[in-house]
Amino acid sequence: MRTIVITGGSDGLGKTLALRLSKENKVIILARNEAALQEVAKQTGCDYFVCDVRDAKQVAATFAQIQVKHPTIDVLINNAGITVNGDFTETSDEDIESVMATNTLGTIFAAKAALKLMKQQQRGLIVNVNSQSGLTTKANRSIYNASKWAVTGFTKAMQEEAAAYGVRVTGFYPGTIHTQLFAKAGLPLRGIALTTEQAARAIEFVIDVGDDVLIPELGMKRI
Repeated sequence: MRTIVITGGSDGLGKTLALRLSKENKVIILARNEAALQEVAKQTGCDYFVCDVRDAKQVAATFAQIQVKHPTIDVLINNAGITVNGDFTETSDEDIESVMATNTLGTIFAAKAALKLMKQQQRGLIVNVNSQSGLTTKANRSIYNASKWAVTGFTKAMQEEAAAYGVRVTGFYPGTIHTQLFAKAGLPLRGIALTTEQAARAIEFVIDVGDDVLIPELGMKRI
């Protein structure tokens, strides 16, 4: 039985992952909304911690608490993320900071905290949930693209660094997923989208493929 930490675990893809993975693993979900975390925990039996991934000190403290209750962390799924679309010049500074802090810094802070523990174990897997927007660009998505392209570069560099400690790092690049990501930003969901189940199955495959196998990148989108 593996110990799996999921950021952004209170809804959307994170919630679906918790529902799927908790059947055969110890799952710990992190998010800012305690009420939503409690609801998912009731449904899944997961452990949970309130944690704002944008806050480096809070992330470090949370992972220290996790280590007390769960001596090993086998998998980190870096799933927390938000979006903002629209004319770059009209995008508020607050929205720019929030997207970069959540998508980029949040991913980095959580990965750093997990890798510190995994280095001691000399094993582990980190899955950075990125986006096709970390590989392509589109007008009116400059900030979201910037946050995700930064995660792409971070993931590729981290793969080389973490390998020295026996830790694997996978970049997951899905197309649009049917979640509340856009609704929370006040945006409509356009076009066909993956279900959270489809995306969760792909991540589950990465986790289950074997400790001696690295999947550097996995992309998927609806056709």
